[in-house]
Amino acid sequence: MSAKIQGDSSVPLYQQVANDLRASIENDVYHVGQRIPPEPELSQLYAVSRITVRKAIELLVEEGLLAKRQGKGTFVCHPGPPCKIRDDRSTRVMGFSESCRVNGLVPGAVLLSRSCEEVPDEERAFFDGACSKVIAVERVRTADGAPIMVESNLFPFEGLEFLETEELDNRSLFEVIVERTGRHAVRESPQSLSIMLADERLASLLKVPVGEPLFYLLGRYHDQAGRPLYVGRQYIIGSRYTFAM
Repeated sequence: MSAKIQGDSSVPLYQQVANDLRASIENDVYHVGQRIPPEPELSQLYAVSRITVRKAIELLVEEGLLAKRQGKGTFVCHPGPPCKIRDDRSTRVMGFSESCRVNGLVPGAVLLSRSCEEVPDEERAFFDGACSKVIAVERVRTADGAPIMVESNLFPFEGLEFLETEELDNRSLFEVIVERTGRHAVRESPQSLSIMLADERLASLLKVPVGEPLFYLLGRYHDQAGRPLYVGRQYIIGSRYTFAM
């Protein structure tokens, strides 16, 4: 096993190879415009299979660090400056879509899952009998096409039934709810912000390395009438997001 690859690590081999190649690009071992070694050579260098190398390269292609040229090989790209969003919550709760637009970025959303479920035990106190079921919605949020966060939200079914069938790709849930009901989240709602590391699933969805630092924002939001509006869990790439609280 190559000294750069740890066989007993919980980080998958392809992710370790990708991490090392990324570091080599950042340290200008492979510079912009240069062709990286072919798969057989990298396979020998890292003492892993060509399938593992191929998966690592595909990950870096998705990130925009590498580009494949038919018949010529794989080359280092100039990734360009990453988009960064400032979420200003100093006076009110600003939705992701509005935060993107304020920062000159185009918001997007990809629906991962949606289901109608029983109220989770840990959220019964928050919903306090206001609903018998919740609508669970999980999405990846993007800015200028780049993934920024995974959001996992719970909405009371009663009063927000339309979310069960509403088109939710590339739309703001905040804006949909305001348009349909006039309700919006208020800043006084309890929110907590902490740091966590991306597991394999979150890393794959956000196209970052396993172990990437993420903001974890948990909010239990009420509307302007004090009624429970939603529980939101957001897993945000720390290097691409800042908060003003």
